[in-house]
Amino acid sequence: MRSLFLTRLIILLCAVGITDSVQAADDAPSSPYMGSPVELVKAPNGAITRKDLLERVGDFNWLEPTIENPAEGIWVFGGYGLAPMSIIEADDGLIAFDTGDTRHDAELMLKAIRTVSKKPIKAIIYGHSHTIAGAGVLAEGNKNIKVIGHPDLNKVVKRNLAGGGAPAFYAEIGPYLTARALIQFNGYIPDKGPDAYVVPTNLGAVDVDFLPVNTPVQDGQRMNVLGVDMQFFTKYGSDDKVHTTVWLPDRKIVFTTLLWSAPPQLYSLRGDVFRDPREWIAGLKFTRDLNPEVLVSAAARPVVGAEKIRKTLEQYLDGASFVLDQSLRGILGGLGPDDLRHFVKLPPYLYNAPPNLQSYGEISTYPPAIYYKAVGWYDNDAADLKPLAPIEEARRLVPLIGGRKKVLEAANAALGKKEYSWAAQLANLVYLLDTQDKEARQLKADALRQMAYVSTGANDRAHLMSQALALEGKTSIARLVPPPEEVIVAAPSLYVDYFRVRIDPKKSGDTDKFIRFKFTDGSAAGLHIRRAVAEFVPEPDNYRREADITLAMSGESWAKLYLSQATPEDLISKGKIKVEGDSREAARLINLFDRYQPEKAVVIPQVLRDHLP
Repeated sequence: MRSLFLTRLIILLCAVGITDSVQAADDAPSSPYMGSPVELVKAPNGAITRKDLLERVGDFNWLEPTIENPAEGIWVFGGYGLAPMSIIEADDGLIAFDTGDTRHDAELMLKAIRTVSKKPIKAIIYGHSHTIAGAGVLAEGNKNIKVIGHPDLNKVVKRNLAGGGAPAFYAEIGPYLTARALIQFNGYIPDKGPDAYVVPTNLGAVDVDFLPVNTPVQDGQRMNVLGVDMQFFTKYGSDDKVHTTVWLPDRKIVFTTLLWSAPPQLYSLRGDVFRDPREWIAGLKFTRDLNPEVLVSAAARPVVGAEKIRKTLEQYLDGASFVLDQSLRGILGGLGPDDLRHFVKLPPYLYNAPPNLQSYGEISTYPPAIYYKAVGWYDNDAADLKPLAPIEEARRLVPLIGGRKKVLEAANAALGKKEYSWAAQLANLVYLLDTQDKEARQLKADALRQMAYVSTGANDRAHLMSQALALEGKTSIARLVPPPEEVIVAAPSLYVDYFRVRIDPKKSGDTDKFIRFKFTDGSAAGLHIRRAVAEFVPEPDNYRREADITLAMSGESWAKLYLSQATPEDLISKGKIKVEGDSREAARLINLFDRYQPEKAVVIPQVLRDHLP
C-alpha cells in the first residue's frame, strides 16, 4: 500500500511540476499579430511585408525562375512553378526527378531544360504524388518512357483524380477542400501592389498530364537507370504517403522531397489528411545518415557539402521534433489546442536557422492539429464541453460589451494599438450578427490585412488577405468547387456514394425508399433512403429488398443531376432519365438531396476557371 501511495504521490508531483513549467511559458512576449514590433517594407512586386522575411526568404526559396547546377550533370529548375524539377544527365538521355504540379509548370521547365541539354528525357522518377502533372510534357510523345515511383503511387493519384477535388480523409468533401486550396495557392491575391503575395506559391492553371508508374520500386531496391546506379527508398513520407528518395551511392547524391524551403508543414490551412511528424522526422534522420555530399530536394534549393547538409538536416529535423515534443509536453501539462498555439514557439537558435524560416506555413498552426489527432477536439475544460454556437455567443457578448457601437470602437482602438488579432475578433462579433454590416466588414478586413502584412507564412498571408479582399467586395471566394463532369462520368457509381451525404433530413422526413441507379456503361448502384440517412448500396441487384424506383441514365445525365445543372423533372421529361416506377416520386426522392448552387458557390479567378482537374 505504501509503495502504491508513493507511486501516486510521485506521479502527482511530477504532473504539478509539468503544469507549472508549461504555464510559466505564458509570460512569453506577444506576437506581431498582437503588437510586438516588426519592420515592414515593400517587396519588389510592391507587397507590404516583413523586412526579416525578405532578407531570409531567398536562402531556400526561389523568387524567380532559376537554374542551379549543384553537381556535374545535375540541374535543378526552381521558381518556374510551386515545386522545382531536377534533371540527371546520362550518356544517352536525361532522367527527370518530379515533373511539376501542373502541365503548365512542366512546359516552362522543359523549355529551360533545353537551354542546358538537347538530350531526350528517357526516364521519369516521381518523388511525390503531388508533382506528377507534367510527365506527359516531358515524355514528348515517347510511349516507352520509363516511369519510376512508389508502388502505391498510381492508386493514390487515381483516387485523388477520381475524387474530383483536393485530397481529403473523406473524399466526399473534396469540393470544399479544393475551394480552400484555391485560397492557399494565391488564387485571389493580386500579383502586384501592397496586397500581393510575397512567396510565389500560386499554382496557375491546374491541368494534369500524368503518366502512370510502369516501373514500381520497393524500399531499398537498386536499379541501373540509363547507366546510372540508383537505390530507391519508399519507407518514409512527408505530406505525402508515397514518397520516394533516390540515392546515387557512387556519387553520394540524394534526391528527396523531405527537405522543404520552410519547416515541415504538419498541418495545411486548406485541410488535408494528418501528417505524422514522426514519419517525417524518421525520414530526415535516414537521409542525414546516408551522409550525402549533395542533397537535391523537390521542395527547396539544393545543398552541397557533407557538413552543411548534416547541419541543415539536423536544424530542420530538430525544428520538427521540437514542435512535436513540446506539443505533447503541453498536452501532458494540461494545455488545450488553443493554448498550444501560443506555447509552442521555436527557440531563437532554431527560429533563426535558415531552413526553419516560416515562409510557407507558420508553426502556431501545427500544434492544434497534433492535439486533435492525439486527443480529439475536447480540451478537458468542462466549460468548453457544451459551447454556444458562435452566433449565439455574439448575441450575448455584444450587448454585454455595450452594444454594436462600443464593440466597433473597441475594435478600432485595438487596431490603433496594433492588436490585430483582438481587433479581428471584436469586429467579427458584429459581423456574425449582420454579415452585411459595412463598418464591421471593413474593420474586420483592415485587421486581417494588417495580420497578412506581418505574417511570414505564404499560406497564412493568402487566407488572411483573400478574406480581407472578399469582405471589401474586391473578390468573391468559392465555398465549393464541385468536380468536373468528365470525372463523374468516368465513375458514376462512386458519385452515387458521395451523393448520400447531401440528404436533407428535414425534407426526407419518414421516407423509406430504395433507388436503383442503372448507367449505360453497365454499372449500377443504389441509395436506400431511411428517413434521415441514405445508405449507399454498391450492388443493388443483391440487396435485401427490391428497388422502389429505378433510374436508367447515361453518366453524362447523372453528372448534370449531381452538379445541379438540370432538375430531375427536366431530365425525366426529356427522356434523359428513364424511370421504372412513379416518375413524380422519383423526382421527389432526388430533390431530398441538397443542390449545388454554382452561381453562388463557385466564383473562381479567370486564370483557374477553365483548368480545374
